[in-house]
Amino acid sequence: MKLKIHSSKFCFTFLVLLVFSGSAIAKDNLPKFSKNKKGSLYFYFGYNRALFSKSDIHFSGPNYDFTLYDLEASDRPVAFGASYANPRTFSVPQYNYRLGYFFTNRFSLSFGMDHMKYVVNKDQMTTISGVITPEASTTYAGTYLNQPIQMKEDLLQFEHTNGFNFLSLDAEYLQPIYATKNQVFSVLWNVGLGGVFMITKTDVRVMGDGLDNRFHLSGYSLAGKTGPRFEFYNRFFISGEIKGGYASLPSVLIKNSAPERADHNLSFLEYYMVAGVNFRIGNGAKSK
Repeated sequence: MKLKIHSSKFCFTFLVLLVFSGSAIAKDNLPKFSKNKKGSLYFYFGYNRALFSKSDIHFSGPNYDFTLYDLEASDRPVAFGASYANPRTFSVPQYNYRLGYFFTNRFSLSFGMDHMKYVVNKDQMTTISGVITPEASTTYAGTYLNQPIQMKEDLLQFEHTNGFNFLSLDAEYLQPIYATKNQVFSVLWNVGLGGVFMITKTDVRVMGDGLDNRFHLSGYSLAGKTGPRFEFYNRFFISGEIKGGYASLPSVLIKNSAPERADHNLSFLEYYMVAGVNFRIGNGAKSK
């Protein structure tokens, strides 16, 4: 299944989600925590799917300097099966993990990583502008200006599959919506905003030249997220969230330390399910 989004559609969809979240946490009659979260930690782990906007990717090197426009890309999930439960392979699929600390009963600061996979779709029609010399390719040598071209494998293979890694520091607000007596079961809503670095491991071939590169700090990203959290005994929880963001990648490796580089910007929309646990550390302060 090919998944893609346009930047305008992404922005509209995520704006609706944030407006909905804002209206949910603005209500005055929602229940308060019966137990204190201030001074506690939480950790979660889970798996994601991702959608990506079209992207213009610029490639530069000693023998070429060109851009491919409006390239479509998909994620690459692993089919659900034994690999998800195997300690040796559970990190192969697209996963998320996060560690957070509650400074108050509602606000927390968290750090974690979203491991997504980004694969440019093969054989799509695109447009090219720039210069390719015969030293780079006798097949594609020439000067181009907004010319249509098919992205065959001998022109480009491009993927951040190990991966499209978003390391983020997030500020979050967790609003209770419903709680049973003694908080045996609780429903909460989380809203967050954060970002920092994009670390990619890019497997790329530009006209047959390239390699599976090392992990590299390629750029930065900013994202917002929202979604429900279902807690049990104020200790264990499952959560499903939608996250939307924008990534700028000005330094993508083509051949590790070689002068060849690629750069591109894109929007992404990610949805994920995670399971986690809350840890009490210290006495904290009582809820008000």
